[in-house]
Amino acid sequence: MDPVVSKSGKPTLGFVFGAVGAYVVAMALAGAYREGEILDVLISLLLPPLVMFVVYRGSGKRVAFCVASLLIAGTLFDLSPALGISRAGVSLVLMAITSALIPLAVDLLVIDMGGRIDVAQPLARMAQIAFVLAVVPLSGWKLWHTHHAILKEDERLVGELAAHITAQGNALVVDRLDAKTSDRALRRLAIRMKDRTYPLSDADVETVRETRTVRKVTNGHGTQETQVTREQEDRLRLILQLQGTGVPDDVVLFSHRGPVTIAEARVWLNKSGSSEDGGS
Repeated sequence: MDPVVSKSGKPTLGFVFGAVGAYVVAMALAGAYREGEILDVLISLLLPPLVMFVVYRGSGKRVAFCVASLLIAGTLFDLSPALGISRAGVSLVLMAITSALIPLAVDLLVIDMGGRIDVAQPLARMAQIAFVLAVVPLSGWKLWHTHHAILKEDERLVGELAAHITAQGNALVVDRLDAKTSDRALRRLAIRMKDRTYPLSDADVETVRETRTVRKVTNGHGTQETQVTREQEDRLRLILQLQGTGVPDDVVLFSHRGPVTIAEARVWLNKSGSSEDGGS
């Protein structure tokens, strides 16, 4: 059988392979931090190489296949938003399974075709060294840049929601949100009052259809013409029940990534239905 990768594999190729794998993993971790999904993504990234480590125990292909599965897992995670795939729940599990199955399928396919994949020890060793040396600084660099980006993004998000919070009965209501803003708020924001914290993910979501009248004035032949059109759009309303604690005079709206608070604003509530942002 002719090997697909001979034992004379160059260490330089292993270095490039390991460094690219480290960069893709760093990109995935930065994306996970931005979306607040670090724990889920760490699990999805670790499972495929763990499978390779067990399956290829004692084989020279172990290290190369571990790095390959990490490279695939990170690439799938990085590309998922562009493909319209969720980065959570079942989709994340399927990405982890796919990342483990692809190297196995390629190996079995080569064997069925009468060949074999034989990874040279210098190549595998250099891939391992390059990955270990590169993944920490690359991850730190990407996370640092991501942190500065989400600071600005979350300050805008918190400010926007703080301007729309009202107290209605025994609930806090956030009105007039578009779908994108609502999704970010549900995943990233929480409300703190006294000794309790309420994540916005616990809020009920209602769809409100708004009708707007748009007037366009045009001049033609020295006369003034007014065109009236009506446009409809769906807005979302978040209703957070306070579970019998009563509505306080003020609340703190804040964004977070796990236990880390990114941005916050104190909101003074007017019980008549308006709110006043006290700033962050």
